[in-house]
Amino acid sequence: EIKKVYSNVAFIGYSPFTLVEAPIKSVYVTPVYDSVGSIKHSFDRMKNDSELKSVSLKLIVPLKIQAYERLLLYIERIQFPVLVKRVFHPGISRNDFQFSLLQNVQDEFEHNLAQRLYVSESTWQLIVMAKEEVLQNVNAVFNDNPDADIAMIAQKIASFENPMGEKAVVNIKNEFNSL
Repeated sequence: EIKKVYSNVAFIGYSPFTLVEAPIKSVYVTPVYDSVGSIKHSFDRMKNDSELKSVSLKLIVPLKIQAYERLLLYIERIQFPVLVKRVFHPGISRNDFQFSLLQNVQDEFEHNLAQRLYVSESTWQLIVMAKEEVLQNVNAVFNDNPDADIAMIAQKIASFENPMGEKAVVNIKNEFNSL
């Protein structure tokens, strides 16, 4: 015996903000007996793969766009001049300045880890390399200038460029344009 069950929505997954549901037409329930005579139900959706993909794309594309936006913002926030401007203030100690720079980059990165789900592996690797480039350059300036005052270190760091960050931006834009 096949019973037709009507439903307005089916659970698809979670977005960062809400429970995501998608409309479905109907679900067929077919009783199936297992080896001990108990009834199991198998569910067969009457939607074809293209309809399901269409619904999935309508849900995923906005999440991808949001991920691209957040990752572009991350790359912007770890650019050397922006980072120094945000962290430096007169009177900060050498150790506090170095720690704050490194911690800021790492915290921003950890805040955006979930965005990895929505970008290609090559783009994600460029983002990781951009982060590592910033961390290495900050540490190198402090290690190479042990006697320099903080203002000079801040100026030197702010003058650096982040080529891996620029490559990541190009990759993000290319992925976005290929949606």
